[in-house]
Amino acid sequence: MNHQVGATAPDTIGIVQISDLHFRDAPGARSFVAHEPQDGLAAVLAHAARAIQESAVVVATGDLADLGEPASYERLGEALGALPTPVYCLAGNHDSQEPLQAVLPRPNVHLEPAVQVGNWLMLLLDSNAHGREASADGTYRDRDDRVHRASHPGLTPVEEARARAILTATRADHVFLWLHQPPLPEIAPAGRVDGELAALVRDFPKIRAIGAGHLHGDLGGEFEGRPVHVCPSTFMSIDPPNRAFEGPGYRTYTLHPDGRVETEVHIVPGPMTDSLRTAALPPYFSDLMTGQLTAEQLGALGDAEFEERYGEPRPVRR
Repeated sequence: MNHQVGATAPDTIGIVQISDLHFRDAPGARSFVAHEPQDGLAAVLAHAARAIQESAVVVATGDLADLGEPASYERLGEALGALPTPVYCLAGNHDSQEPLQAVLPRPNVHLEPAVQVGNWLMLLLDSNAHGREASADGTYRDRDDRVHRASHPGLTPVEEARARAILTATRADHVFLWLHQPPLPEIAPAGRVDGELAALVRDFPKIRAIGAGHLHGDLGGEFEGRPVHVCPSTFMSIDPPNRAFEGPGYRTYTLHPDGRVETEVHIVPGPMTDSLRTAALPPYFSDLMTGQLTAEQLGALGDAEFEERYGEPRPVRR
């Protein structure tokens, strides 16, 4: 059964979206930047405190953990569980299904596929089909190379069937579709889209808009005639037009009873953002984050090919 929270029609509905939190199992595991993932999230939650208080739900669109360790979901659950608004989460290509499902949920932190708010349905889909493989019992498990393989959106047959059943049964007037990987192949060439997702959107006109993460920046476009909104990362965002680092960010939405959607991106000001804006964005990371190539394509480059293309040796991930 779908959850139901918050406003009743004809009220407008506030939504806060966070994405790409990349929590680790312990402090001290950084990437290109000096701050910790939890510090970026804390800055976002503080900046968004009023919006969260006034919103019906918070939606976290994947890459909740960086490496999928159980302890990372424990730490994240504590942070999100303290919020005054229900949080609905979905998996990204960095997440690991078993610890995510076993450890993250709290009374206020959910992994439900759908929640109705007023006359809107929030439909949260696992778009990581290319990072899953079928087991003998018909379930799907994580592939070891899921981070690379699931760089573009796809639905398993099980997930597609569940989505169609929810969409067929809902009495909501409008549907907001949430994914991790955005279906924006024209903007992110590496992000090709499977036909099943396109057919799903075409077959259900109630789907008014799509929200996603994965690309860590303020991006947008259209897919099957619906607007697609990409959320910055709470940890480490990018400025796609300038191919530069940007500070931790989030999106807010106002959903109207007539199906209209208004949205705004927020970058948290302060020393963390100032530091990121002065850091050099590695060219290969810019290509990866803007969807110019997939993580799988990047990983397939030999060390000599990598250095020839980007003018620097391949970095060693810590």
